[in-house]
Amino acid sequence: MKVKKDQITCIFASNSDLGQKLKAFLSSSNRKTLMIDICKTMPSDTQWHDISIRLNKSLSELMDLSRIKPIENTQDFSEESWVKILANNPKTLIGAIIIEDGTVMHITNYTEILKFYNVDSAGLSKKQQGEKPLTKRQSDNDRFI
Repeated sequence: MKVKKDQITCIFASNSDLGQKLKAFLSSSNRKTLMIDICKTMPSDTQWHDISIRLNKSLSELMDLSRIKPIENTQDFSEESWVKILANNPKTLIGAIIIEDGTVMHITNYTEILKFYNVDSAGLSKKQQGEKPLTKRQSDNDRFI
């Protein structure tokens, strides 16, 4: 999957709570983002294969089949079969896939997206008891979301 430099690509299902939170969060950030809603646009089999290799996970590990009617004997399914299930049932995707430069990450909680913003405790440094924390930017490089 070709990804532009300095852009976060988010592959998500808009019919999930997490998908809605990610869409809101990323659209309000100052970062370039590409939101791929698999309920509307499904990545190709090759793209899913590439994602699964880069995550070092099978597509089956990215899906929750309890969200659809039961499917039995899944141990014999090929990756192509999993892509077809996902294409027909986007709500089976657990979480979202985030891609930035060479990093691919499967997230299941929207706060995990903060790893792509280099944010730790909203940029606050730990102070001694009684000292007030710095809550304003100290340089142009400080990021507060």
